[in-house]
Amino acid sequence: MEFKLGSKDSQYILQVNPQNKKELLLTFPGTKIKNTSQRPITLDGSLAKSVKFTNENGSGRAVVSLPYDADTVNYKAYIINNADSRRRNSSVLAVDISKKAAVLSRSLQAVAGHVIVIDPGHGGSDSGAVGPDGIMEKNVTLAVAKKVYNILVNNGATVIMTRTVDKDVYAPNASAVQELQARVNVGEYTKNTDIFLSVHANSFTSPSANGTETYYYQSSSQGEKLASLIQDEMVKSSGLNDRGIAAANFYVLKHTSMPSALVELAFISNYREEGLLNADDFQEMMAEAICRAISRYFQAD
Repeated sequence: MEFKLGSKDSQYILQVNPQNKKELLLTFPGTKIKNTSQRPITLDGSLAKSVKFTNENGSGRAVVSLPYDADTVNYKAYIINNADSRRRNSSVLAVDISKKAAVLSRSLQAVAGHVIVIDPGHGGSDSGAVGPDGIMEKNVTLAVAKKVYNILVNNGATVIMTRTVDKDVYAPNASAVQELQARVNVGEYTKNTDIFLSVHANSFTSPSANGTETYYYQSSSQGEKLASLIQDEMVKSSGLNDRGIAAANFYVLKHTSMPSALVELAFISNYREEGLLNADDFQEMMAEAICRAISRYFQAD
């Protein structure tokens, strides 16, 4: 969830309500909130139930109601600059809430014993898309892929990555087919690969384009199922615009023999979403969502 700030230097305190462990209090000392309402804003309930704005003792406060005790989750607030494409100097305060690893791991038992290939899109001589503030897609995809790797391995899966550093998989400045086939080969030549997942960030000429989406190859029913589960978990976790799933003729989907999916985490060309993609907490949240989806996929088998 996000809150617009009057200034990037605005002060804030995020803490558990000492009188109610199922509430987080976000306080802005000495700053009143305009247009407060007695009626809470209802959220989806998966990580937070509602948020209510009040003014107490000269300070504004957002009260975030949780469906569980706050000590069972990770929570953090951080400022995202240039979040509004129409006002480049604007800032927002983002509050991330994510399940702790110990809680998450109980839902990932189904990944144990499976072989998963993770493909961080682009790399080396290919930066991928570049956001308005210079964030490169290749760095975002690698960061998220590494987090996915760590979660899955810690829960008993065998995970192979097409790249683990900033490099080309085939060779610098190779043709598109050579590079993409090299990534496919990792999946094809790894023994007993169960699924292949390629991680990307979206981009469009208009900075207003936003949201997350997932692709699969049209003739793969298992790929479609995997894509649907990943999309569902990413949208539930991030709250981003749900662009849905779609069949696509992408090389890494078409030429892999195992079920595969390609995720577009968010739009790096969007000022707000570029900031999210570059934030460690957002990367972790999306990685956890992907891992939950993979576990659901294997549970359904």
